[in-house]
Amino acid sequence: MKKLDYLWKRLEGTEVEKQFLQNRFNEMSVKEQYILEGAVEFIEVNNVMDLINLTEQLSRFDFYYKATDEKSLGEYVTKYKEDVSNEILPFIKTEKLGREYHEDFQGLFTSHGYIIQRNTIKQIYDGTNLDKMTGGDWTVKLKVSSKSNPEGVWVNLADYEFSTLEPDDMAIALDVLGIGDWNEANLLDVKCIFPNIIGLKDQYDNLEKLIIDGNNLGYVCDEQDQGRDFFMEHLESAMELEGCTRLDFALDISQNLNCYDFIPGSADFEKYGKLIAEKHGIVKLDSILGDNFDYIKYAKADIEKKELESYKHGFIKRNEEKFYYEFSKEPDSIKLSMK
Repeated sequence: MKKLDYLWKRLEGTEVEKQFLQNRFNEMSVKEQYILEGAVEFIEVNNVMDLINLTEQLSRFDFYYKATDEKSLGEYVTKYKEDVSNEILPFIKTEKLGREYHEDFQGLFTSHGYIIQRNTIKQIYDGTNLDKMTGGDWTVKLKVSSKSNPEGVWVNLADYEFSTLEPDDMAIALDVLGIGDWNEANLLDVKCIFPNIIGLKDQYDNLEKLIIDGNNLGYVCDEQDQGRDFFMEHLESAMELEGCTRLDFALDISQNLNCYDFIPGSADFEKYGKLIAEKHGIVKLDSILGDNFDYIKYAKADIEKKELESYKHGFIKRNEEKFYYEFSKEPDSIKLSMK
């Protein structure tokens, strides 16, 4: 198995690219490390660009934790994929099942688990768009330690064990830390994908509450209100309007976006103009009028009509809808902006 800690240092690339990878490796979650150990055996890595592309798409691989041979693979599939109870497990020919599963899916056994490549790795990094790379699939990430592992490990949120019923980032991290409960862990560092959320380590006295809120914000950002157009731009603009720096308040804003009239930034004027023109019944997009309608001008007129103010990700203002507090405390003296 390749030594991941030194893999990127031997590859050809710019200093900026290597710095990106150094930061990426320094904050890579345990699960990501385990996936990458197998992924580099599937995907040829000849230069830094290849490795950046791969580390950006680790979610294209499935990872079965501790399924390190055919027998343990059979046990994993039986328990997590077929939902067989512990009472029935002794009657399953797990080694034979694991062998057949391996033959069907052609995955890879590593010292930490079983890897299956589910989707093709795309060329998303082209050498010029490093600033567009995410550095992994996370909304909130925590570095936590324990008595037996004082250096600590990174954990990416959102964690989806509650829905997949398979070990995810949190369960793997707990196992590596040698603890059974987050109350036994120490929080070393925490980051949010939104740069406006600052001082996050000091916002919570309870690590489990931080994890709950981090997971919830992760679910919100992953689902984006069932794929609603411009959801993330709407959320970021609302946070900017409110001067939001707290994770719990960000969660409440995400659940109250109906309280903010919003139009996306100029780069999306035409797309937005088409959406509202069709919604308002002004034109049919596939008609001769639709082909000759000025959607950008219509979007700008909508901005003026709604008296929206310009922010980084779009135009927004607070409307009169009631804002409901569920995760954060309603301020006594500081009211939401009513612009």
